[in-house]
Amino acid sequence: MSEPRTLLLELHCEEIPARFLRPLTDELEEKLAGFFKAQGLDLPSEDDNESTSFVQGLFSPRKLAWMVLNLPERQPDQTEVQVGPPQRMCVDEAGAPTQTGLKFAEKWGVPYSEVRFELPKGKKEPCAVLTLTRPGRPTVDLLAEALPRLIASLHVPKAMRWGNSDFEFVRPIRNILCLFGETVVPFELDGVKASDSTWGHRLHHREHPEPVLLLRPEYYESALEQAGVVASFDLRRERLAAELERLAAEAGGRVVEDEELLDTLALIVEVPHVVRGAFPESFLSLPKEVLVTSLKEHQKSFCVEDAEGRLLPLFLSAANRRDDPAGFVQAGNEWVLKARLYDARFFFAEDRKAPLESRLEKLKNLTFQQQLGSYFEKTERIMALTGPLAPRLGLEEALAREAARLCKADLRTLMVGEFPELQGIMGGEYLRHEGAPEAVWRAVKEHHRPAGAEDHIPATPLGGLLAAADKLDTVCGCFAVGIIPTGSKDPLALRRAGQGVVRIAWEQAWGISLSDLISAGMAVSASRATGEAAATKEALASFFQDRVAYQLEMAGFAGSVRRSALAVGWSDLVDLRARCEALSAFAEDARFASLAQSAKRIGNILKDEPPGPGLDPSALVAPEELALSARLAHLEATKDHPSLLSDLAELAGPLEAFFTAVMVKCEDAKLRDARLGLLRRLRETFLRVADFSLWQ
Repeated sequence: MSEPRTLLLELHCEEIPARFLRPLTDELEEKLAGFFKAQGLDLPSEDDNESTSFVQGLFSPRKLAWMVLNLPERQPDQTEVQVGPPQRMCVDEAGAPTQTGLKFAEKWGVPYSEVRFELPKGKKEPCAVLTLTRPGRPTVDLLAEALPRLIASLHVPKAMRWGNSDFEFVRPIRNILCLFGETVVPFELDGVKASDSTWGHRLHHREHPEPVLLLRPEYYESALEQAGVVASFDLRRERLAAELERLAAEAGGRVVEDEELLDTLALIVEVPHVVRGAFPESFLSLPKEVLVTSLKEHQKSFCVEDAEGRLLPLFLSAANRRDDPAGFVQAGNEWVLKARLYDARFFFAEDRKAPLESRLEKLKNLTFQQQLGSYFEKTERIMALTGPLAPRLGLEEALAREAARLCKADLRTLMVGEFPELQGIMGGEYLRHEGAPEAVWRAVKEHHRPAGAEDHIPATPLGGLLAAADKLDTVCGCFAVGIIPTGSKDPLALRRAGQGVVRIAWEQAWGISLSDLISAGMAVSASRATGEAAATKEALASFFQDRVAYQLEMAGFAGSVRRSALAVGWSDLVDLRARCEALSAFAEDARFASLAQSAKRIGNILKDEPPGPGLDPSALVAPEELALSARLAHLEATKDHPSLLSDLAELAGPLEAFFTAVMVKCEDAKLRDARLGLLRRLRETFLRVADFSLWQ
């Protein structure tokens, strides 16, 4: 077989919206991989028989590209088996072929002598069988046929057509580069023929008007970089991050981290270059969050802070060119940003002319959800939740109710109207300027946290309560009116809200069970409920149990620990965490195997036994069962999970002696009930920690 080759396909388009770049690249990667597998073009490795061919996607604002390594020059021969009529129809009594047999061979273009008779899978009698071998085709021919179809099949949510063409794509295709080794794959798409050349950065071609000629696919990234384009998203992102850190350090500060913004910049530039600009220091009087958000949303720029976290009057922006020799990019960004910051300062000043409380009535005209009413009604439900829960967490009820009353008021401010992502944050800032108690304004400012899996939970206890109450009301209210996540559909991001409730209760070690929280959430939404309460509560319990399971996974507990611990209780998160930590630690103990085996043995004996009378110690007679009974009181009194696991592990010997010497299900009914009662009590003790039957 000839040496494998590399395939390179690049679609050079007019500028593609950033949100489409990765999905389109990933989709064609998947389609190409499926095509190669179907055609037998993926090469197995010598070690593990896995494919050594793989597709690498590359993309930039005007390019979608795919590099496929290790493709054979030619498709291997294709073998297929054809099953024909039964043998009795193909051969007469003398053993000569019938017309049916001859027609079967003729149909597949082979002499009758190649027909054999055997019993194929799924057939009840021998049939005519042919093994056909089709010579493999050159890979370049297969690609020329398949690539136009595969590209045209890409899903583009907002496709467009141009000119008189019927072809639809994300943006007009201006050039196609397609090389298989040194050979151009000959195909055409929407009037554009594939070639061995491409185009670099627009500024590069002002000085070098000719296209970039490529001799081999392996030279693609280096050739493009010389022409002003970095094809790899990961490399652009890496270089942007390094440049941001360097420029911030030169100014005596550090970048205010924002992974999402860094991803955005890497998507929208072809060449990673960062310029530093400045804005008037007077704008530093605005809240930090306002400046960071304004720079991000309006200018896709990073802020710079000092070692104490105070912002410096600087910003860092990406420029889609290698330099800024005349300073026009910097000046343009500074000019636009200054105008935006004047707007932000105006909003901030206007909002503070009236107390935040004055906006509460306006919440009546702002719908939270059609069936659940306005944000004013949501605020009342949050108050009804936080009031009773606050004392149970050792918090002052009056402060909790005040924070709940004001937490949504900033939705009617100018600043939040301009930057919806600042809701809550601005309410906290306005309350701070009004002289509200620190616990109140901090809670309001934090109550939208965590905004996602990577976000921190509120730092203060009252902030945690307010955030959890807000999210709990959203989840319980939606479930009450039949809005429940199913499959990939998740209205109002209920899974994220539910996970936020669990994370807060978990990380702040709440002594309130999730069952109690569910009941409280259902109670405040009862007047809006459209479904049966019992069914809603069951659905909520299942929903939150899934969120708890995910929390355990994120906390790093092993699958066996999660399964066995959840099976005996998921609602009390403090107890669940203690049990999981004890199980994780004790699983490394040499005695653990005997503990798990003892628990499973007891479970197997009791599996089919109906509930019976309790333990009657006076009915026990054998020394082995009396020894177990004597240990029981100590085990049941042990509250500490690590100690309980250790004591249970010490039962291995006594239990082995018990099972060897004692017939549990004996003829004496009173004695049998006593022995079963003993085992039931022991099983209940094991189940205080975990269901070891699920430990694998």
